[in-house]
Amino acid sequence: MRLTFRDVPAGRRIVLRHAEILDDGELYVTNLRRAAATDSYVAGGEPVEVFEPRFTVHGFRYLEVTGYAASADDVVARVLHNDTPWTGTFECSDPMVNQLQANISWGQRGNFVAVPTDCPQRDERLGWLGDAQIFAPTASRNADVSTFFARWLADVVDGQDADGAFGDVAPRIAMPREAAPAWGDAGVIVPWHLWRTYGDRRVLERCFDAMVAWVEHIRRHNPDLRWRHRTGNSYGDWLQIDVTTPRDVLSTAYFARSAEIVADAAEVLGRPGVADEHRALHASIRAAFIESYVDEDGSVEGGTQTAYLLALAFGLVPDGLVRAAVDHLAADVEKRGNRLTTGFVGVALLCPVLADHGRADLAYALLQQEEFPSWGYSIRHGATTIWERWDGWTEHGGFQSAAMNSFNHYSLGSVGDWLFGRVAGIDQTPDSVAYSELLLRPLPGGTLTWARAEQETARGRVACGWSLDGEQITVTAVVPPGATAVLEVPTTDPASIAGHEGERTGTTLRLTSGRHVVTATFSKELP
Repeated sequence: MRLTFRDVPAGRRIVLRHAEILDDGELYVTNLRRAAATDSYVAGGEPVEVFEPRFTVHGFRYLEVTGYAASADDVVARVLHNDTPWTGTFECSDPMVNQLQANISWGQRGNFVAVPTDCPQRDERLGWLGDAQIFAPTASRNADVSTFFARWLADVVDGQDADGAFGDVAPRIAMPREAAPAWGDAGVIVPWHLWRTYGDRRVLERCFDAMVAWVEHIRRHNPDLRWRHRTGNSYGDWLQIDVTTPRDVLSTAYFARSAEIVADAAEVLGRPGVADEHRALHASIRAAFIESYVDEDGSVEGGTQTAYLLALAFGLVPDGLVRAAVDHLAADVEKRGNRLTTGFVGVALLCPVLADHGRADLAYALLQQEEFPSWGYSIRHGATTIWERWDGWTEHGGFQSAAMNSFNHYSLGSVGDWLFGRVAGIDQTPDSVAYSELLLRPLPGGTLTWARAEQETARGRVACGWSLDGEQITVTAVVPPGATAVLEVPTTDPASIAGHEGERTGTTLRLTSGRHVVTATFSKELP
């Protein structure tokens, strides 16, 4: 805060206390643990004095001032975060979803301070690897985080031990143990994401040996290719709600994913021997996963939403059983009244997997759900950032344990990537790097009547959006210079498509640079 004091007697102590939430009108500070979140200023007796701390930062929403009767004109909130230029915007016809996007954005601003912290208010502020890898796709939609993550990855690599294990946090100033599954895998996933998103080959080169060493660390201690040993603190699907995803299902899925990424990265960097080795390793891990965890009816051990999401998202279900696995996942969502159970790991996959497997109806039902547990529940109760846990505060239980209950913690906001990528439709083809070939796939659904997004990519500004007017949909897209795009028009009637004279295959159009406006007949019964 910056406070201006007027005519305060010399020697008077003015105290500022910060909190992120109120309890019956009073500051709720119990969840800050050992963090005092308090600044004190002793007045010098000048007619006008200005106090703004230079050597601390607070994560807060509410301020209490004692010792001075401050007016609104005396108080200015100063937003501090790393200089990551804001590059993306998303909006739609649903005010709640717009508030969700705002909450995600403010959570990112509040936590991207020097390193991607878990939360800015309590006595922690650590660069947790799992949180960062889960949120990185969303973060790169909102802002240019290329150099921010590149610099942090130097800490990640520096924290790797001689056996190849990353730490849970970076810099490794705490939590000296080996990283847990999905947490340590950030050392593989984030460099690959930066390559795909920004075309940053240098970061991939600098991290590559560490990526290989991490996968080898897992393989060396798990020769049967089920990741059950040397799993660190093994957080599982952290803060999942009302279920428990088997830890070895989650860890083995991530083992497979990291091996696959190392193979892909090796191909990019011209290391064919390493690529072949890890391609074979990935195939073997996949076979072990299917043998151990996938039943003949398509069910995945544990039966949780996250178990199905990991198996489907990482390609660990036999082709012939994918439909059955999707049906099991959908049935679990439906039997809970269209409510989620996913924690940190599963939540980023929830809407994308459902939508990509023909259940966009459920993806939208979850997105727009306002009953507990949901994004909408926190928003309905005043949230302006993403909560650490679904049950941080509930009508039926009040505040969760103050031992771990942040109200600004971006992990559960990882759905933001889907808002840009599928709701609005800005994505890139699987073989594209740095958005050289766009894949525009707008996906109307739920009660939305329009949605649009813009994103400044390495190729320039990309935009995609749609609006409904009765039985007609209008799709608007902007393709930057030097890029090409594939647009999948959401219609079941290819003959109704108008406004495009270029190459077309069914409902798929190929677009060149420039602005495009296409109309078609719209039906909610999309294929």
